[in-house]
Amino acid sequence: MSQLRLLADDLWCAEDELRAGLGIVFPVRMTVLRDASGLTLVSPIAIDDALAASLAELGEVRALVAPNAMHHVHLPAAIARYPDARVFGVPGLRKKRPGVVFDEMLADGPASFHAGVELYSIEGAPAFDERVLFHHQSRTLIVTDLIFNIPRAANWISRLVFRYVSRALGRPAQSRLWRASTKDRAAAGQSVARLLELDFDRLIMAHGDVVSSGGRAVLAECTTWMREDLPARLPAPA
Repeated sequence: MSQLRLLADDLWCAEDELRAGLGIVFPVRMTVLRDASGLTLVSPIAIDDALAASLAELGEVRALVAPNAMHHVHLPAAIARYPDARVFGVPGLRKKRPGVVFDEMLADGPASFHAGVELYSIEGAPAFDERVLFHHQSRTLIVTDLIFNIPRAANWISRLVFRYVSRALGRPAQSRLWRASTKDRAAAGQSVARLLELDFDRLIMAHGDVVSSGGRAVLAECTTWMREDLPARLPAPA
C-alpha cells in the first residue's frame, strides 16, 4: 500500500511499483504539491482508498498532471476518482489517450495549476515530450524520466534490464532509452542547461530514490553527454 511521505513544506510523495512485461518491476513515484487552491498530483500512481484518505487530510485534489508522454497508465483512474480536478498533459498524450479530456496542455512558464511552480520543456526527445517542474518554495526540481536513481532491483529480470539495458542501476543515471530517443542532442542540451541555471537542491524523479541535496550536480553529471558542445555553466546559484 502506498503511503505519503513528507519531503518539505507543502511537498510530499508516494511510491509504488509498476509491473511491466516479462516481470520487470519499475519503482514509480507520484509527487504531491499543495498551495492555497489545493493539491496537485504529478504523475499519478494507483490511488487506493487509504492513499485517497491521506490526500484528503491535506486538502482537495485540484489538478492532475501527466508531465511526459510515458506516464499515463494511472491517469484515467485518477480522473475517475477526482472528476472535478483539472487535467494537464503533454501534446504527445493526445494520441495515446484519446479518451482523456485535457483541460490544458503543459507549456513553458508559470504553471496555471500551482502558484509556485515553473514549467520547462525538454526539447529534442519527442518520444518523451517531457516537462520539468521547478517548485520554488522547496528549491526542488521534479523530473519524470529524464533521470533515474534506482538503487536496487526487485528481481533478476529487473536487475538485468536496469543494469545492462538501461544502464541505470545503483546510481543516478540517464537511461539508454533516453539517449536512443534523443533526435536533437543540441536542443536537449540547451534544455538541460536552462535547468542548471535554476536554484534547486532537491531532485525528484519518477523512478528511484529522491536526491535530497546536491541535485544540480547530479543532473549536470548525468547529462554531460548531451551538453558536450555547450559552454560549461554549472556554477550559477549561490
